Amino acid sequence: MKWKNLSAVLLATTFIVSACGNTSDPAKKPAATDSKVEKTDDKKQPITLNFFSNNPDRATGQGLAEQKLIDQYMKENPHVTIKVETLAPDAQYQDKIKVYNASNELPDIMMLWGTPNYMGPLVKNGSLAEFSADDFKDMGFMNGSFSGFTYNDKIYGIPKNSDFWVLYYNKKIFTDNGLTPPTNETELNKAITVLRGKKITPIAHDGRDAWTTALWIDGVAERYSGTFENTAKLNIKDPSWIKAAKHMQDSINAGIFGSGFLNQDYGTARNLFGQGKAAMFMMGQWEMGMVSDTNFPEEVRNNIGAIAFPTLNGGTGKVTDLTAWNGGGYGVSAKSKNKEAAKEFLKWFFKPTNWAKTVWENGITFPAQKYDQFFTGKETSLQKDLTSIFNGATAISGIPISDRLTPDTQKQYYDALLQLLFNKLTPEQFVEQAGKLIDKAKSTQ
Repeated sequence: MKWKNLSAVLLATTFIVSACGNTSDPAKKPAATDSKVEKTDDKKQPITLNFFSNNPDRATGQGLAEQKLIDQYMKENPHVTIKVETLAPDAQYQDKIKVYNASNELPDIMMLWGTPNYMGPLVKNGSLAEFSADDFKDMGFMNGSFSGFTYNDKIYGIPKNSDFWVLYYNKKIFTDNGLTPPTNETELNKAITVLRGKKITPIAHDGRDAWTTALWIDGVAERYSGTFENTAKLNIKDPSWIKAAKHMQDSINAGIFGSGFLNQDYGTARNLFGQGKAAMFMMGQWEMGMVSDTNFPEEVRNNIGAIAFPTLNGGTGKVTDLTAWNGGGYGVSAKSKNKEAAKEFLKWFFKPTNWAKTVWENGITFPAQKYDQFFTGKETSLQKDLTSIFNGATAISGIPISDRLTPDTQKQYYDALLQLLFNKLTPEQFVEQAGKLIDKAKSTQ
């Protein structure tokens, strides 16, 4: 799951970057077969690597971090040229990967999601190169971070982020309306009532893309059951899931997301919050960089905080139970003519002083590696909020249910979720339909 993409439209841009300058050739696709073959001469031969990313914005966020490190690597290794292609949104990126894979033209290096429905087919087809655990043993990766990238005890990708789900909130809006950040359902309902009375959207939500709703229902179900065990076992037949589905419908009917949210995509929901028109934004920790996004008014940027999801009345889940996973990462094409050079680049990329240090010090995201050694004392208040949530977690969900399904059953699951939001399915009908999809997915995995 690309858990983040800020583009509201499809963006496809190819950057051809050399140590001497930048040029572009949009017509050139990053086929591994187009790379110059590695040689073993004492004199280092020119090498071209193709890097495929789902971050089209190379000036902010994770796109900026990627580009900084790519430029630095080429400066340190002048015989290496790295061509960067980007494509967004995520669904389009994933479709392009399928096209490249079908034609045996996967780029040398590509962004991956460490989930069965995405990684599974690539591993099964022998499309990804293997890494050794020894390659990363001293790089500070957190326990379990490689689990989604490991199949049959073999590593096929390197995790880059520690992703988790939160509520961002506008401190000024809350203060101006006499509200405090909610820790339970009663406090949340009070805030929704007050905010709606002031014509302020309580929570900005990307209703068009069902993956965000899939994360929401996972978290709500846990708040009722008090355990992530059902997520781990794909047990959607637990009574907590009917409660969760009903809670979602009731929340929507109460106006938690305002009007028209089902037509909002990621960028629209983010902008609604960033322009101060919504009091909260339901999204992952990867949006930590909003505080430095100059597209948003300074008054908003200076007042962004984050909280964990409130507890629910009648539930046993704690506010410290966190929907969290290691989602994104990178891999190398098994058929790359410069496979070893591509692997060497990623091993360099994940030296702790590279990716982990860059994303933390620039306030971009939480790396999958230990990062406390990079604390500067100048962290933003949002970084501190998110760190408190992450470090205070007493339970972790692991990979969301939706990402444990096969590609076809995931699509049907997303469709069922949207029907639930549109009140075209009752909570009971949704759970029954989703349960059948999960059983079907289990039988084919």
